[in-house]
Amino acid sequence: MLHKGLLRFLLFIVIFSLLLSPAYGGSSGIWPLFSYHTSEEQKELEIIGPLFTWRGNKQGTEWGIRPFMYFTNDPSQELWRWEFLYPLGKYQLKEGDGKFYLVPFTLFRDEVTSSAPERRERASSFLTAFWGQTDKDENYGGFFPIAGQLKERFGRDKIAFYLWPLYSRIEDEGEITWRIPWPFFSLMGGKAEGLYVWPLWGYKVRAGEYSRGFVLWPFYAYMDQDLDTDKPVSTRFYLPFYATVRSPGARVDIFIPPLFFHQRVDDPPFEKWEFPWPFFTLVKGEGVRETQVFPLFRVREEEQKKRFYAFWPLYKYEWDRMAAEEETVRRFLLINKYRIVKDLDTGREALDVNLWPLFDYRRGLEAEVSFSIFPLLPLHDEGMERNIYPLLWVYRYTRSPQGEIISDFLWGLYRRRSSSEFSSIQLAFLMRIEKRGDANVSLSFLEGLIRYEGTQEGGKVGFFFMNPAD
Repeated sequence: MLHKGLLRFLLFIVIFSLLLSPAYGGSSGIWPLFSYHTSEEQKELEIIGPLFTWRGNKQGTEWGIRPFMYFTNDPSQELWRWEFLYPLGKYQLKEGDGKFYLVPFTLFRDEVTSSAPERRERASSFLTAFWGQTDKDENYGGFFPIAGQLKERFGRDKIAFYLWPLYSRIEDEGEITWRIPWPFFSLMGGKAEGLYVWPLWGYKVRAGEYSRGFVLWPFYAYMDQDLDTDKPVSTRFYLPFYATVRSPGARVDIFIPPLFFHQRVDDPPFEKWEFPWPFFTLVKGEGVRETQVFPLFRVREEEQKKRFYAFWPLYKYEWDRMAAEEETVRRFLLINKYRIVKDLDTGREALDVNLWPLFDYRRGLEAEVSFSIFPLLPLHDEGMERNIYPLLWVYRYTRSPQGEIISDFLWGLYRRRSSSEFSSIQLAFLMRIEKRGDANVSLSFLEGLIRYEGTQEGGKVGFFFMNPAD
């Protein structure tokens, strides 16, 4: 009976506040039970801090019960998305593509691979059962490891198996491989021929293209590839003592792999030494220089790329120049960074700074800003920012590209909103100050128990949630 009465009371307070909010300038709430705000752009509702949230605007609607589920509908992006127990579960439809997963039980995807004519690829799984359809309308399925068939998966045209690893058959680019059982015995046919008796001996040949094999793997192995080009590559492994790669105009020698490495290319000129790896590295070539003494320092310079670190992993520097942008990243202890992305056409810059676990700051190319203290993880993930991070935000500051500012401490204990036409300051349910335009000001105590409104014509006072009167 007690919990039913409490639910009725909360429902009454929410409805009562929503009825009052238009008259009170679009904002109301009883911290930390709920908060409601409405403006010309959107409406927002929060219940019990960040646990329940709802937001509606011109782009669409989103709501969530954190951390259990979150729903997003954005018609402008053709987006319809459910997230549940994120990151374990997700269902999404976007621009004709569908995706669903619930780790570790099931996975489904339905994607457009060609638009003219339209072709779709589908793949599904539940535990170890799987089924799907290629973009050529070929069906496949099975139950791993009992029996099954896959098509155009894992980089192969076709894979069939029975009681894996006892028997499997792989087709790819005209080659056929039988493995009975994997990895000990393999027979090749089709456009290639070969036989593996692993790890004792094996060979595989595709006439005019490549040849590979081994004896007492991994001690001796060879590979000759690109035989149908003017630069064939020959590779030999004599482990653990020596390995070599040879091709016209280039060679690689590795002594006691991977400790001592030497590479040389004639055109364009390039040479690399590692002695021993990974501690000492020297690189010299056309447009590239590198010197590394790990973990003390590394300097690498290319025409559109620079790399540097000192006392790895304490400090690391990266610079890249692409066609339309320039990116500079400075990292401290790998997870903390200071990143600048510059648009070379407009000159605008985006900034991304985090010092975990103290704060995270981002500013976009459109001047949008987000700032929070004590972030849970030192990484950006939109799903986490919808489902998990708000539960732990102590202080949060955001600014939209249109200039709307929201500053929030402890989910509304202190909240400030500001835009070109409206501003407000709220201290829990104790006090709220709102301003519209240059002259209209309202002051509310205890969410309207006492309320004052001031305009150019004068001031009004109201009591007990009634509208202020002259």
